[in-house]
Amino acid sequence: MSSTSHEEPSQAPDEQRIEQAERPPWTRRFAPLLLIAGVLLAGRTLFREVPEERELELRLDEASTIVQLDVTWTDRSSGDGDPAAAPVHGSTWRFAEGTAPRSVFSKVRLPDGRYDLEIAVDRTRGRDTTHRAVTLGDADKITLPVR
Repeated sequence: MSSTSHEEPSQAPDEQRIEQAERPPWTRRFAPLLLIAGVLLAGRTLFREVPEERELELRLDEASTIVQLDVTWTDRSSGDGDPAAAPVHGSTWRFAEGTAPRSVFSKVRLPDGRYDLEIAVDRTRGRDTTHRAVTLGDADKITLPVR
């Protein structure tokens, strides 16, 4: 007759499981706080790139002489200063002579960051172009004078 024996495998002393040292009690208290801080930091980084809608008001000096207004946004957040960077947003308004309003309102949907804003104004007597550096952040309304 054959019998089946259930033998416990014996472990050599060097193969025995090494028990993990207990963690200090402060790690259990601060681990959730570290996790929350990491999530907030990651969320802040991700949400900085999310476009937000902002209102742009252009206050026009001598509005009665304006026949066309062009606004171009170029992203400069990368910091490389590439003069050939492509525009990310643009708007154009045309007016019959003497009908331009004193303020023009526009909505732009852009993420936070640094932008170059080019404002080209065609007047009855010629064309003026202005460049402005604009940093978008917490403000949801931007007002710029246009001369």
